[in-house]
Amino acid sequence: MPFVYELTLAEQTPQPIYKLVQQLIPAGTLVGTGQNLAVLSDGKSEFHLRAPLQGLVVEWFAESGEPLSTDDAIARIVAEGAERAVDAATPVRIQPC
Repeated sequence: MPFVYELTLAEQTPQPIYKLVQQLIPAGTLVGTGQNLAVLSDGKSEFHLRAPLQGLVVEWFAESGEPLSTDDAIARIVAEGAERAVDAATPVRIQPC
């Protein structure tokens, strides 16, 4: 049975102020666990925001340039299986090549 979850940012100490730089996939895309969904910036570095669970991205709530907080839903994803709690996503710093 499918269930819906909303992608949110995990709380960190201290809590950085992230902005959405780019959505890497459009709504309607099936994503895998750990797949990069978006690029965020804290003003100094860029970070990937990864899918905590496989599913279909059905809607983006955040647009490029918008600040994000832990209270904000960033995207809505439909996942397969029994409904369960889905962890908030922790941004991962993009390593230079």
